[in-house]
Amino acid sequence: MAITTTPLGSELVLVMDNGIGASGQQLTRNRTYRDVKPDATNENLYLAAGQLIGLQQRTNLSIERRDLVMIEDL
Repeated sequence: MAITTTPLGSELVLVMDNGIGASGQQLTRNRTYRDVKPDATNENLYLAAGQLIGLQQRTNLSIERRDLVMIEDL
């Protein structure tokens, strides 16, 4: 069984601090930027995220890249 994967796209997600909840848990808010080129390097995404973080009012907690791929059996 030969399995192949085809990149379909990527997303850049900034996880921002949204305060503390009533029971003491940390609340977060995600800022998702879709339609990132699948061949964009992690370094380029990190640099772009740094520029976007500078425009936010909330504190950034993490930067995530989510890749979407099609998995097929040939």
